[in-house]
Amino acid sequence: MMEKVGYMGIPGSFSEIAAEKLLEQANWTDKELVPLVCAKNILEELQKGTITYGVLGVKNSSAGPVSEFVETFSDITYEKLGEYVLPIHHCLFKKKGKGMDELTTVASHPQALKQTEQTRKQDYPELKEQAIEDTAIGAEWLAKGILPDTTAVICSINAGKSWGLDLTAENIEDSSENRTTFWLVKL
Repeated sequence: MMEKVGYMGIPGSFSEIAAEKLLEQANWTDKELVPLVCAKNILEELQKGTITYGVLGVKNSSAGPVSEFVETFSDITYEKLGEYVLPIHHCLFKKKGKGMDELTTVASHPQALKQTEQTRKQDYPELKEQAIEDTAIGAEWLAKGILPDTTAVICSINAGKSWGLDLTAENIEDSSENRTTFWLVKL
């Protein structure tokens, strides 16, 4: 039976990239990646036994500890099996046909909002923040109309392009050394 590895996010997320790299490092070829969006879902599925391993973002070089990991796993006994540090490059995307002057909000994961705070204050001060549960989900929701078309999203270049959004700006992270540490864990 193929073992399942849950990860924070959905296809196109930074966590998916980290999960693939962690499995590569461990030389695991017979594992199935399962997108579970958040740390809480990963913990629940680990406890139920529907996944054997989880990949979680634990800290960022610019924004510090990933609060959802800390809050979810602080009282849990788990085994850390691997670590991968992923360079994070954020992009700003909007709906095709929308002008920048029509945008009112920028949506992304709280960590991405923190990692781009200074750049956004300087370049997009008019955009209000909206925290959502995953960067790649922001791209999906904008493309599907779940987020208003007056919203921009911060996500990976792959996520934005895969959903057919317009790339407005690349590398909007405040630090060129922006990196997130991911762990491969099991209970």
